[in-house]
Amino acid sequence: MAPHPFLAPLFSLLYLVSAASSEGRYQQGDPVMLYVNKVGPYHNPQETYHYYQLPVCSPVNIRHKSLTLGEVLDGDRMAESMYEIRFRENVDKKVLCDMKLSPQQVERLRQAIEELYYFEFVVDDLPLRGFVGYMEESGFLPHSHKIGLWTHLDFHLEWNGDRVIYANVSVRDVKPASLDDVRGPDPLSITHTYSVRWSETASERR
Repeated sequence: MAPHPFLAPLFSLLYLVSAASSEGRYQQGDPVMLYVNKVGPYHNPQETYHYYQLPVCSPVNIRHKSLTLGEVLDGDRMAESMYEIRFRENVDKKVLCDMKLSPQQVERLRQAIEELYYFEFVVDDLPLRGFVGYMEESGFLPHSHKIGLWTHLDFHLEWNGDRVIYANVSVRDVKPASLDDVRGPDPLSITHTYSVRWSETASERR
């Protein structure tokens, strides 16, 4: 089944990374804050919204990060996430939250995925970007249209000494949760999970 014509170049977003080194200094086990930032359609980068405007895992009390003028002008809207990341400590498929999505929330996610919404997170000043979900279209007769939500994220971070110098997020080996057959008044149960993998590098990335 052939992928949607836009998907091939766009899925590279899932592996975009920041190559700049961060300024934070950590000891093993220290918390490393991951901030959620913004979402918006890939084809219109000027149209962005706060990540928590989508029906996603969010804390009861949302705490926003103080931003510089440059970050504000860039459209940043950083807030603390529920991801628990500790320096040099791996995490294997930890539950982030369980959700029951209303039909209206499912439709909101479906629309975001069809509009190719990407998200941006920030960990130690390093941006991580990926798509909210997966869309595939193929054929004319019969026509196939598939919509899936990424409910698991794999974070990969590299460290050198006491600094985080590289970070990315991927869904390379993840199966999306289908939103195709969600109909009727019953809520959709979703469990969001994540993994964290740390590795040491001998030199800083440029």
